[in-house]
Amino acid sequence: MKIGIDVRCLMVDNYSGISWYAFNLLKSIFELDKENEYILFYNSSRKVNLPRFDHQNVRSAGFSHSNKIFNLSLLLADKPKIDKIIGGVDVFFMPNINFSALSNDCRKIITVHDLSYLRYPQFWTLKSRFWHQVLTAKRIIQEADAVIAVSENTKQDLIDLLSINPEKIKVIYEGVDQKFQIITNQVELDRVQKKYKLPGKFILYLGTLEPRKNIESLIEAFSKLKTDHYLVIGGGVGWKAKRIIKLAKASNKIKIIGYVDEIDKRGLYNLADLFVYPSYYEGFGLPLVEAMACGVPVIGGSNSSQVEVVSGAGLLVDPYNINDIVKAMEFILGDQVLREKLVRSGLDNIKKYNWQQTAKETLELFLGQ
Repeated sequence: MKIGIDVRCLMVDNYSGISWYAFNLLKSIFELDKENEYILFYNSSRKVNLPRFDHQNVRSAGFSHSNKIFNLSLLLADKPKIDKIIGGVDVFFMPNINFSALSNDCRKIITVHDLSYLRYPQFWTLKSRFWHQVLTAKRIIQEADAVIAVSENTKQDLIDLLSINPEKIKVIYEGVDQKFQIITNQVELDRVQKKYKLPGKFILYLGTLEPRKNIESLIEAFSKLKTDHYLVIGGGVGWKAKRIIKLAKASNKIKIIGYVDEIDKRGLYNLADLFVYPSYYEGFGLPLVEAMACGVPVIGGSNSSQVEVVSGAGLLVDPYNINDIVKAMEFILGDQVLREKLVRSGLDNIKKYNWQQTAKETLELFLGQ
């Protein structure tokens, strides 16, 4: 079977949620499947540095058209048919919603990570909301032969908000990379501590700096917390990040470290005493799982997919209630027995999130099994 895969989400310099999902999933699929042929589609008028997948059954089909003209043609003329220009494929997989045009005889499979742009439009820029409207995301999802939802919550949103037939939705959880684990290598820990100039004791947030992540409430809650810990905020700059940075800089106990290299993440998690991620909405919430895998107690929001992903292995708070966030941090930092219980529960919980299983279930969907 010939399987086409849209890898345009891997053309960015700094990976975030969707990019890491696509990279880890494809890496695991290619390690698992040596029989079927894979063709990786991308388009850019500029030079791009895509990851190399050194497998005999994997090749790239890249084009250098202007993205504006190419996407406009896909949107208005419904051509060129991507499956045809890459040599003809039986199945075309999109790891995220993007402009596309595909033949009727090509099976279409798409992953939907979340519908936050519909559920909480206030957390998106006007430009982003317009982009989703122009993209006609609803039509793309409805026309897919199969839809992968990364959580039961996302599946329910697809049913409630877009009236997608439940029978064509398959929930396949994301995985957590095996590198995220408890580490005792003091050399690595010292390297990360020195690189980011980290304080001795700290609470950690790691994720994009944007309103949906509720970092402003975390900063306000931390200001009410009586502790000798610092708050370390790591992540790439997103929409309205300036206000978050301004609030953080008003305190001498809050440190912003910017985008964190992937090689440094597990060290950062391991050095933290607590991971706090009180997001208003998540399609999956991978940082919570990564933190648990590194033996860190976690606090998440009591909403969306966070409830099922944390699954009792951490404390959940009302993201709109500052005192709720404060009390949860106080409970964990002040109770060693609770901390140890949450660490054990977290390590047990993450066993169900692995990329090998994600790849296996996704491949079965490709093959129609």
